[in-house]
Amino acid sequence: MISPAAPVLYAIDSMVFVYHFEGNEQFGPAAGRLLRSAEEGQCRLVCSVLSLLEVLVAPKRRGQEDLCRVYREMFESFPHLSMLPVDTGIAEIASDLRATHNLKTPDAIHLATALQAGAAAFVSQDGRLKGIQPQGLRVLPLSQL
Repeated sequence: MISPAAPVLYAIDSMVFVYHFEGNEQFGPAAGRLLRSAEEGQCRLVCSVLSLLEVLVAPKRRGQEDLCRVYREMFESFPHLSMLPVDTGIAEIASDLRATHNLKTPDAIHLATALQAGAAAFVSQDGRLKGIQPQGLRVLPLSQL
């Protein structure tokens, strides 16, 4: 008997969450579709713990504790989403990426997390990552999903 293939694993940039939960007109709908697909088990998602840090900054500055709570709960319980810590393996990969692609540390950590997790692609709308394919990892714009 042939077992069904596991759903594809996408690593996602922090902004995917922001676009969806903060209602970005341009990218919010695509972000919502991706999150819905994961929620329904059609794909799996992985992100760095750095994403939690990044998504909490703006709501904290604006005093939006309710939005902070939504983000915390989502990262703790969202179906088919794994949040990986920055461990020594990810740090090593990130340092290689910074050295070879001149990336900023957060971008290098996100991409290293994707590589460590074995993601099929890293979903990001970040123009600074356009054309980068570290170790064969595709950077897939959210707008193309």
